[in-house]
Amino acid sequence: MTFGEKLQKLRSREGLSQDALAELLNVSRQAVSRWERDETMPETEKVIRISDHFHVTTDYLLKDGLLKDGPEQFPPASRPLPEPGSLWDKYGFVVGYLLAALGFPWILLALINLFDRNIWPTGMGLLLSLVGRGGFFAVTGLLLARRWRRAGRFRRQDLGWALICGGGLLVFARLLTILIDWTLKASWFPDDLQNAPLALIPLLLGLLLALLPPRRPREPKTE
Repeated sequence: MTFGEKLQKLRSREGLSQDALAELLNVSRQAVSRWERDETMPETEKVIRISDHFHVTTDYLLKDGLLKDGPEQFPPASRPLPEPGSLWDKYGFVVGYLLAALGFPWILLALINLFDRNIWPTGMGLLLSLVGRGGFFAVTGLLLARRWRRAGRFRRQDLGWALICGGGLLVFARLLTILIDWTLKASWFPDDLQNAPLALIPLLLGLLLALLPPRRPREPKTE
């Protein structure tokens, strides 16, 4: 088997797309495609990162015909105990789903109260507040989990964009709450703005994280 065939086999076994692998290695999808077609070879640093991610030796990747008995057999030394960082990159997206699960009870509570005629119309502000809080966790968690699972690892920019979407929904719901309460009361009360600035915190934090430049991969030390 050539290097490209082995790389394609390992990638397929992990369920990664060429885009996802390219993002893990900080290269373009075209570069991964050329590697798998054996048109070019990756740099030494990339080969080491590939071997670390797929838990195989560099000898297995670089030596043709190392395994002729079957493509699914791998060297015994290629399966060390997984490192915590590797497990976090692979399964950390579950945190996003747990975060999303926190928001659904608020949304469900708002839907249940929506059919309560006693809450109309003065309770609409409360319903929107519940939807805003629940939607913040649900949207942020689902976006983060989906992006994390696709990319294969946690990135600062991914969290930033998730917070922007979730925080924007929270701010929008809060503004609607204030508008409805102000319309029904036909006057303005300072209590309407209680906790309103807090809704801006996740939005501003998300903008900060999304605008920060991506971290450059560490260069391997050479002696």
